[in-house]
Amino acid sequence: MAGLRDARSLAAVLGCGLILTAYSTAQAAPPVSSGEQLPVTGRSVPADSGQLSEHNREWVMTQPPQTQAEFLLGAAINHDQGATGMITKMVDGWRGKLHYTKKFDDLQMTALYSNDLRVRAAAIEINLAVYNLSKTNETAERLMASADKTPSYRPFALWELGMLGNRGAEPDKIRDFIRTFLNNSDEKTRHWAVEGLAHLGMEETIKDFVEVLHSDPSLEVRERAGCSLAKSGMFTREQRMLAVPELIEVGEDATLDTTTRSWVYQALREITNEHIGNDPTAWRNWWVISGQKRRDEFRRGDQWSVLGNN
Repeated sequence: MAGLRDARSLAAVLGCGLILTAYSTAQAAPPVSSGEQLPVTGRSVPADSGQLSEHNREWVMTQPPQTQAEFLLGAAINHDQGATGMITKMVDGWRGKLHYTKKFDDLQMTALYSNDLRVRAAAIEINLAVYNLSKTNETAERLMASADKTPSYRPFALWELGMLGNRGAEPDKIRDFIRTFLNNSDEKTRHWAVEGLAHLGMEETIKDFVEVLHSDPSLEVRERAGCSLAKSGMFTREQRMLAVPELIEVGEDATLDTTTRSWVYQALREITNEHIGNDPTAWRNWWVISGQKRRDEFRRGDQWSVLGNN
């Protein structure tokens, strides 16, 4: 189906969300003197105010909906202040006027791995407009019925259902529906069930992802579950922290294959920002000494002091 990449190629391209934008919230570097070569590494050096320019705002209002949507999504990826706000105000007017393009798909894939969940949310909003899927319970019911009836339609339906649920259409019902496919005999269906739940971004599914990472028979599906816990989808960093104690337990399983074990520890490092190796004892000691306290502090909302504003 147009706009939905083959499961295997998508996983290969996206990996664990390593399609990142050239953006950093680190403190800006000192000004560079005229004629001085700008270093590529180091702290960020702002090029401008970071605002969506007045000129661009005026220009975009003269463009057709497709150009507006693609330009503003690109601006959101670039973290231009005001871009996501314009998307929110304009997206309903784009319904029925947008279509899938290679440019949109490239922008969407980049946006869905932005380090800002608002940019990911903007990509979801535009995706639903491209496919003219209204954020209603009726749309969710229709997609669920189609997925039940037509197996070949399930990858698209599961992908879109997660997005619909994230934007408020039947989230609990969608969560329960997608969960039923996590044990499906078809590998591709399980893959897209994981992707759909990742878009949904509900705390109640954290345990599902840990179980899939631990036990799914497909290496590819296990990879997607690990990536969803570490970086993908609409989970907040606070929610991802809830997976840490269970991931530590999975890492301690002596029967786990080497590749999956490495993904478990990669996920732990991504979530916690701790530079601990693939050592189950070291992770267990860290959790007992400071990990639980960090998680609890994070749950209270002290994100910046706990894991750093990075």
